Amino acid sequence: MTSNWTGLRSRFAALLLGLPLLGSCGTGLAPVHPPAREPAALTLLETSDLHGQTEPRKDPATQHPMGGLVALAAAIEHERQADPDGTLLLDAGDMLQGTTISNLSQGRAIVDFMNLMRFDVAAVGNHEFDWGVLVLRDRMRQARFPILLANMVEKQSGRAPPWAQPYAVVERRHVRIAVIGLITIDTPLVTLPERVKDYAFLPPAEVANRLIAELVPARADLAVLLCHIGAKPSAQGGEISGELVELAKAVHGAAAILGGHTHQAFTETIAGIPVVEPGDRGQYLGRVKLHVLLATGPAARPGQATVAVDGVEVLPVPSDGAPPEPAVTALIDRYEKETSAALDEVLGEAASPLERASRECPLGNLFADVMRAAAGADLAFQNPLGIRASLDAGPIRLRDVYNVMPFDNTLVVVSLTGAEVRALLEQATERAKFLHASGLRYAIDTARPPGSRVTFTSPFDEARTYRVAVNNFMAQGGDGLALLTKHTEAKDTGILLRDALADWIRAETRAGRKIEAKVEGRITQPAADVH
Repeated sequence: MTSNWTGLRSRFAALLLGLPLLGSCGTGLAPVHPPAREPAALTLLETSDLHGQTEPRKDPATQHPMGGLVALAAAIEHERQADPDGTLLLDAGDMLQGTTISNLSQGRAIVDFMNLMRFDVAAVGNHEFDWGVLVLRDRMRQARFPILLANMVEKQSGRAPPWAQPYAVVERRHVRIAVIGLITIDTPLVTLPERVKDYAFLPPAEVANRLIAELVPARADLAVLLCHIGAKPSAQGGEISGELVELAKAVHGAAAILGGHTHQAFTETIAGIPVVEPGDRGQYLGRVKLHVLLATGPAARPGQATVAVDGVEVLPVPSDGAPPEPAVTALIDRYEKETSAALDEVLGEAASPLERASRECPLGNLFADVMRAAAGADLAFQNPLGIRASLDAGPIRLRDVYNVMPFDNTLVVVSLTGAEVRALLEQATERAKFLHASGLRYAIDTARPPGSRVTFTSPFDEARTYRVAVNNFMAQGGDGLALLTKHTEAKDTGILLRDALADWIRAETRAGRKIEAKVEGRITQPAADVH
């Protein structure tokens, strides 16, 4: 560190007079005693929402390659070398699900990477449940670091499952840091509901406050919240809002809050607490620098500490020019060889780019059309966040289809009246904003009251019963689509959406056609909902 320690002594003398004691949750001030040692410098490095991203991705604004495990490893090592004794490497969840290498190994490849990079602690994200609790527990056993989850309990017993570790205490420079792992309370809405049906998710602030009071100062000198919980900027690009902001306002005594889940890259100070979210897929690295002064003297209690923030940043991780990381490259190559034979099959050719977007888009229309055809349905709907990547023009390989649809979602057929279809689209305006559609056209006006936001722009009979294709995530109430859970007669075909898309591309290719799709005016949305 390059900090001026003489100047820091003066700063901390003032801080001790003015800052609340972390260990007392803001109920008192630390007594002033001459320090017996220099303030301890700590560096918290954070990744989140890696989603198994082994390769770089193009930044939409600059088109420069960003992230990928090799570049991320280089960035982590660069930062660690700057503060080797005081650095803590953390991940805020959604590590595993998202790419072919990770999915075909059920996340094993990414945990191998994290072990290689000596991660200290991680939190469970909602997509860690995608392959079920048994696989999650396998990954926890594989990890050489704790993977934390504090605010989930079993519905039947009301207790935390024995495999869910709520916190870990890590020591750096004689400072004991309690890291508490939290997950979004919306997990049942953003995870395949079947995977978490036996669990309840508790308000994260209540759990955090209870644990901080138990841990600080008895077992730790300060507390850090590692959360798969996020925030987003307002539509006008102003202040951020969301569950992470509410958590920061309600927590007492946290030294820092490291978030994730919403794939945003930002730093903020909320209620005096530094908050960071480091984007997604290894394209950014969050960094919080702290200086910690442990109180000494006859009246000091063990664990009393004063914390000063020395910087909060989100560091970009460019891939071009990243120094080679032989061990990481070898790890990726090993997993590539295991999967490449099957994944390099060329299914067909895209005549033009097939874009994924938070609006009507070519790939959304194509996907809905494929679902409708595979199910022999009148209508089909696909939640936009279920499509995870765009397709470039040119050859489409099986691995590209995996990137588009990494989740093992299946095709479900349900009978809905036209009135229920309207109600379903109304529900979607609350969370998913809209649904990709095949078989009808509709408009959304979110300025209108709920229940009157959707109008049909093509002929539609609300009295008729329609055969409707959706995915099993939606059918189980995912994205808040509770209406679908009432239809117990819904049939899960067992057809993986990924396989349906691959088979459709193969069939078009055999017929001598390239893959094409375009925006057709199926969905009219307000500009504020399109980004």
